[in-house]
Amino acid sequence: MKNIVVNGFTISISNSQIVATIVPSGTPSVKCKATGLGICKDQFSVVVTNITLPTAGATIPDPGPYTFNFSASSTKCKAESTLVLLEGDTTQDLTATPQIPGSPPTPYPVLFHLVAQAAGQTKVKGN
Repeated sequence: MKNIVVNGFTISISNSQIVATIVPSGTPSVKCKATGLGICKDQFSVVVTNITLPTAGATIPDPGPYTFNFSASSTKCKAESTLVLLEGDTTQDLTATPQIPGSPPTPYPVLFHLVAQAAGQTKVKGN
């Protein structure tokens, strides 16, 4: 059993050295709630922009925007007939290309995905 993800959950990047702006764009359930917050369902989306990898010198951002959709790992728990997201669920992999400054700049491709790191609540669990 894992915590069910609600609106305002914490999102992490699979490569902790990548820096990016992440903005949720999906709509959580308005009918199904946990601790007063809307439950996030399969294919909940977020938009990622301004992707850099400063530790590699790739400080010119890939502006994006890239839309990521979380895939629900739950097999039984649903909100409004759609499987719910659980803590630890991930998005698909994406390759972005920030650049290392120079003349001309050097592309530096990075591969990563997003993780629902913390569910935003700890009282309601599902599988």
